[in-house]
Amino acid sequence: MKSWFQHLRKRWDDWCGDRDMEMAIRKHMTEQGFFGQTAKLQNVRLVALQRPGWLQVYRFEAMVRVRPDGSSEEHPGGEPDYRYVSGLVKDDIRYSIQTVRIFTSERERRQCFSKWTEDLICLRGAQGLAPAGRLN
Repeated sequence: MKSWFQHLRKRWDDWCGDRDMEMAIRKHMTEQGFFGQTAKLQNVRLVALQRPGWLQVYRFEAMVRVRPDGSSEEHPGGEPDYRYVSGLVKDDIRYSIQTVRIFTSERERRQCFSKWTEDLICLRGAQGLAPAGRLN
């Protein structure tokens, strides 16, 4: 029973909750040379917003497979290359604009976060921009 609750909590924690944002993330990953449709999104969280809530910034992490040579098909016999990436989504509901950026280093993500969240209300503490402990 305990494992079922742990499984349920993990699914809840990794649930995006916004189909448009999830599709924008996956599309951006595909454009950046990954298999975006099969990426496993994790820890999608709101980290900053501008009142009255029209402008929002989300963070996420993902385990994603790299497309070999930038092609859209798999190469048989080759070992798939997986990467752990983090990212930010800037969602402006007023104009239906979602800007997605993915990063391989925490330093780059923090720099972009600082630029995007100037004059916004930022979430503090463990649920903020703190990574899940996998990025350097």
